[in-house]
Amino acid sequence: MKQIIILTALILFAPNLISDPYEDEVRKRLGLEGLICKQDESCGVKSTPGVGVKSNKTELVAVSEGRDGKTVYDLGCAACHNAGLAGAPLLGDQAQWASRLDKGLQTLTDNAYNGYNAMPAKGLCMDCTREEIEQSVQYMLDALTAN
Repeated sequence: MKQIIILTALILFAPNLISDPYEDEVRKRLGLEGLICKQDESCGVKSTPGVGVKSNKTELVAVSEGRDGKTVYDLGCAACHNAGLAGAPLLGDQAQWASRLDKGLQTLTDNAYNGYNAMPAKGLCMDCTREEIEQSVQYMLDALTAN
């Protein structure tokens, strides 16, 4: 009976005593050693509200909330508005935007943020804030006067 209890304890607790070589190997191979933190780990990095870190495998880029309109446009809106997909008015095309201008910035922002007809909510930028979406709409409106 004693042997069964000891064997059961070893089976239950042994995995916690051994580090995961696969996870360690993946971190080393990707060059992410020391960069991946589990939830509730500090990893020696001070957190700043509104600031995060994105990795593109080769370098770390600081990203703060409040991206400008062009950046947001390039992240999501450009996929449709550069090609006119699903009826999206082309960036800078005054004729295609003419019927939309009377709606005003607020309504256009609401439509972009919530989705409208074939346009998906947030224009495919799922992590964008309402303010960022508004800035991207303003960027598109400003492009009309640049031509």
